[in-house]
Amino acid sequence: MGWTVCVTWFLCLLVCECLQLAASESVLHGEVHSPQYPRPYPPNQLKKRDLSVPEGYRIQLSLTHLDIKVSPGCSQDSLTVLHDQEVLGKFCGQKNSTDHPDRESILSQSNRLTLIFRTRGSTSELQQHTGFSATYKAIDIDECSKPDPGDGSGPLCSQICVNTPGSYRCSCHSGYKLHLDQRSCLLSCDTAVFDIHEGHLSSPRYPRPSPPFLSCNYIISVESRFNVILNFTDKFHIESVNTPQGPRCLHHWLQVTIPGSEPIKLCGRKSPGVIATNSSTVRLDYHTEDEGLSHGWSLHYSTQSNDCGEPEPLLNGGVTFLSGVQNQYGSVFQYHCNEPFYSLSGDANISFTCEADRKWRSNHRVTPTCIPVCGQPTKLISTYQRIIGGSGAPDNTIPWQALLNIDGIRVGGMVIADRWIMTAAHDLTHNGKAVSNGTVLIYMGHTDLKPLVRTPVYVASVHIHPDYNNPKGGDYNNDIALIKLQDPLTFNSSIMPICLPAEGATNVTDMMGMVSGFGIMEIYPPRITKKLKYVHLPVVEQRICHNSVNNLKKTRDNVPSLTNNMFCAGLPEGGRDTCIGDSGGPFALRDDDGRFWAAGIVSWGVDCGQQGRYRVYTKVTNYLDWINKTMQENGN
Repeated sequence: MGWTVCVTWFLCLLVCECLQLAASESVLHGEVHSPQYPRPYPPNQLKKRDLSVPEGYRIQLSLTHLDIKVSPGCSQDSLTVLHDQEVLGKFCGQKNSTDHPDRESILSQSNRLTLIFRTRGSTSELQQHTGFSATYKAIDIDECSKPDPGDGSGPLCSQICVNTPGSYRCSCHSGYKLHLDQRSCLLSCDTAVFDIHEGHLSSPRYPRPSPPFLSCNYIISVESRFNVILNFTDKFHIESVNTPQGPRCLHHWLQVTIPGSEPIKLCGRKSPGVIATNSSTVRLDYHTEDEGLSHGWSLHYSTQSNDCGEPEPLLNGGVTFLSGVQNQYGSVFQYHCNEPFYSLSGDANISFTCEADRKWRSNHRVTPTCIPVCGQPTKLISTYQRIIGGSGAPDNTIPWQALLNIDGIRVGGMVIADRWIMTAAHDLTHNGKAVSNGTVLIYMGHTDLKPLVRTPVYVASVHIHPDYNNPKGGDYNNDIALIKLQDPLTFNSSIMPICLPAEGATNVTDMMGMVSGFGIMEIYPPRITKKLKYVHLPVVEQRICHNSVNNLKKTRDNVPSLTNNMFCAGLPEGGRDTCIGDSGGPFALRDDDGRFWAAGIVSWGVDCGQQGRYRVYTKVTNYLDWINKTMQENGN
């Protein structure tokens, strides 16, 4: 068997065969191994391998594995690397490049290398050396860095040498053109156009005197959203003539022409320095006559974007251009929010203009922000339904509804901001202590349970009202809690916050509110809903609510007391009610502008839907200060 060379394909060399790749088969990299590698190599081998890469490259050979039987001077088994019969290295012994600090690397002087692998006679049963593995790759030769050979032939290029992969090319300074020999530069004054963003221009033969009778034209033209800047060197000399009116450019001059402006003629010994053209195109005309002498000029030109760049992005919004294109000078835009789920804060008509300093500026110092729209679902419920025994809520009608899974127990909640859920405190406490974040999973965005539970939202922190104290389940005063989410929500038709109560908002007796949840639909036998339910219930007069609770206390033990932080909702005849699994959910009222706001949180009750008994809700209006403070102190 032969040793294997791995390139784009595999070639296996037979024992007595010396196979060389044709020039057309040169590759840029490959691998080469000893015979039978990674198994032990056989005895009595003499293998020669010629490696080649394209002209203009050298070969870098790197040994990645070496395990050749050691002998003095590698006189027995060995790997020899040659270049034109010159030995570049001879190897035996053991070395693994992955863990050995001295990685063997050989660089040829041309595009060819020869490898010779030699083994002497040995007992193959005892020989366990695996040989070698190496990689090779083409390394570009920098022809431009070669010194002048000194034989009178001159450098590769008379002016500018540009290295290219596998070769090189010559170019000339401004005012010269490349000769047919592709090496020498001859004086030229034809019109030259420069469309790259940075470059160097100079008069012919600069800094030597300019030839007479020149009429050179240079045009710099880049994309319209860039301005050209000319920066002349200090060594500037264009012959001028003193006249009674002062120095004049009579016989020699450099004329700078900017579209829309009068041409500027330059001459004398003082450099113009920096000229900001404020244009994407500029023309330079250099003129000399036989009278007088000019040493010429040299400049470096650069470009600067004349636009203001992309406007600062607006979270949950975008920009609308009122005038201009590509963010150029004079362009005007306004921000807009992703309606109907977000609206602009403050003045929605603030406009931003791209000004001369390439910055977007407005009369207002504060950049608008997109505020979530609350309590305005894209679809409204038009019929009254029940939770117990009722039908499901249509999609996108109660987008603030949240389902909480707390250690396997199903309860409700409501979205009040992009990182905040409001619910009942008793749902988030166990033995008087707040549950851990990891035990709470939150689901939103669907009215059907099956797709709803596929994408949980995770909790960053739990905040129980500091005055809630109900270790034995008999005191539901201050039954309110907030949950901060790990990641902010992006609102849409299926997820939208419910509004918090406005300052001074009240729960008016008999005002009809909407309660929703994923609780049980029937108690006997228990039947769990697979779809979001809702019911419309009126607010009950507080005196009637007190009487109902006091009557229960006469027949039931451990009935909680009603406080001013609670209110009742329901029908005296019963039949429509929330129930087990609905606690923490929203009791929503609708204001005069058609927005739903969180009037209550489902808190407690005795039985479900019974005559003369009502569900008790936490009065959210009493906790606005605590809600706002908690969100502000915890990063909104």
